[in-house]
Amino acid sequence: MEYWNLYDYKGKKKNKIAIRGAKLNNDDFHLVVNAWILNDKGEFLITQRAANKSHPLMWECTGGSALIGENSLQAAIREVKEELGIDVSNSSATFIGESRRFYDSCPDILHVWLFKSNEIIDNIKIQEEEVNDVMWASKEKILQLFKDNKFEANSFFNKVININSNEKMYYVGFNANNAICNECFLDGAITLNPNREKGNIYYTKNRVIDKTSEEFLLDYKKYLVNTMEEITLKYKNTTFLAFNKKIKELLNDENKFNILGEKDYSLIDKLNDKKYTRELLKDKVPIIEMNWIDKKINFDTAKSITNSEKVVIQGKVGAGGNNTYFIDTEEKFNKYISMCNDEYYLSKYIEHLPINVTIIIGKNNDVILPTSIQLIKLEDDRFKYVGADFIYSQKLNAKINEQIKKYSSIIIDEVKKQDYKGILGIDYIVDDNDNVYFMEINPRFQSSSFIINNYLSKYCFTSIAELHYLAITDGYIGNTYLDKVDNSFVNCTSINDYAEFEHYKTIKNGYYAKNKSSVFRKVFNYSILKSGCFQKRKCDK
Repeated sequence: MEYWNLYDYKGKKKNKIAIRGAKLNNDDFHLVVNAWILNDKGEFLITQRAANKSHPLMWECTGGSALIGENSLQAAIREVKEELGIDVSNSSATFIGESRRFYDSCPDILHVWLFKSNEIIDNIKIQEEEVNDVMWASKEKILQLFKDNKFEANSFFNKVININSNEKMYYVGFNANNAICNECFLDGAITLNPNREKGNIYYTKNRVIDKTSEEFLLDYKKYLVNTMEEITLKYKNTTFLAFNKKIKELLNDENKFNILGEKDYSLIDKLNDKKYTRELLKDKVPIIEMNWIDKKINFDTAKSITNSEKVVIQGKVGAGGNNTYFIDTEEKFNKYISMCNDEYYLSKYIEHLPINVTIIIGKNNDVILPTSIQLIKLEDDRFKYVGADFIYSQKLNAKINEQIKKYSSIIIDEVKKQDYKGILGIDYIVDDNDNVYFMEINPRFQSSSFIINNYLSKYCFTSIAELHYLAITDGYIGNTYLDKVDNSFVNCTSINDYAEFEHYKTIKNGYYAKNKSSVFRKVFNYSILKSGCFQKRKCDK
C-alpha cells in the first residue's frame, strides 16, 4: 500500500497523509515527480506506459508519486531505479521547475528533474507492470510522437527537450499578462508594458506613448521587428507566439520569423459576429430575445418592437462594452443609432447579472475555467466593462451553475464543428428568476484571462497562454481542474463607483486601480475591499 504526504497549494507540508487511490480535497496536494534522462548524444530515455495503465501505451518520461517521507529528488531517483533498473547520481541531477495541477479528486505538485546517463538499452530492466517498452529518442522523434498524440507531455516539456539547443520561444503582444508563468513555458515576452516576469522585454521602457494610434503602431512594429531580429541572431531557431490578431497583422509581411498563432482569422471574425453566433446557436441554447435591424427606425418604433421604454442597441461586433448602448430617450436613440452603420441588434433592457466563462478548446479534450461575474458600469450611455469578480461568482446557486455548464458544453461542440481551437470566452446573462441566456462568444484572451493567469502564476499552475498554445498545436492539454479563483478587480476610482454595482454588495475581496492604465500593470498592487470599504494594503505578490 502506498502512502503520500499532503501539501497545501503553497507547497507547505500538512500534518496529513493519504493512501494512493483515495479521493483528495481540492486543497490537498500530493507530490509528483518527472525524471527526464539525457545522454551525451542529446537523446532522451523515454518509456511506454503498460497496456493496463491509464493512458495505455503512451510514451512519456519516467515519473510517479513521492512516497511518505521522501523529497522530490529522492522520489525521482527511486522511480528511475524501480522502473528502469538504473542508478542515477545526485550529482547529475538538475531541477527544472515545479508546477501545480488541479486534477479532479487528485490535485498535485509536480517537480521536474533532469539526469545525465549513457545507459545501454540492453542493460535496462523495465518494471513490466509499469513499463511496456523503453528507447533513446531524439528531440525530433519525441516531437513527432507528441504530434501523433503518442507522447504525454507535462509542464516544462518545451524547456526540457530544448535544453541543449539554441531554440527559444517568446511571446509577442501588447499585454504582458498573457505571458505570465513564462518560467515554465516561455523564454521571455516582447510586450508593450512590463509584468516584471523573467525574460520580459518591453516597449515602454524609456519611452513615452504620446503618438496617434497609426504612428504608434508603426513605431511599435519597428520595435518588435528589431527586437525579434536581435533574438533570432542569438537563437537561430526561435518561435514567436502571437496570439493577438493585431500583432499578427503588424507582422504579416515579416516572413523571416517563425510566428505561431491563430491561423484562420476569417473564422475568428465569424465568431466575433453576434449575428453569426446567434444563428449558429439558435434553438440550441436559450438566447435573450434580440431583433436584428438593418435599417433606420425611430425611437417609437424601437419601443414598439421591444415593448419597453428602455432599450439596448448593439453592433454586430464589440468588446468591453463598445458598440453597446443603453437608451431611454429619443435624443439618445437618434445619437447612437447613427453609430451602428444601419446594422444592429435591438432588445428590451432587463435587470441582469452578467457572467463570463473562459474555455480552452483542445483536439482531444477541453478545459473549462471558473466563472466570473462581469462588472459593468453605465457610463456615457454605454455599458462599460470595468472588471471581473471571481469571488462572488462562487456564491452562484446550483441552478445557475448547472445551466452554465450545460450550455457551455453545447457551445463548445458547435464551435468545434467550425474547427476552432484555443481560448474562447462565453458571455451569459442571468435574469431575476435565475435563468441563464447566451449573449456572445469572444474567441480571444479577455481581461478576465489575465486575472486567472495571475492566480495561476502565483501558485505555479499551468498558464492560460500555455494551454492555448497546446490547444492550437494539437498538443495534449490535460484534465486541468480548477474550481475557483480567489481574485477580482474593479477598474474604478472610488467606492462610490463600486457602489453602483448592486449585485456585488457582498463581495469580501476585490481590487481596484486608481487609473485605467495601472490595472494592466498588475492588479495586485492596489487596494482591497473588505467589509464594504476600501482599505490600503500591500500586495502579497
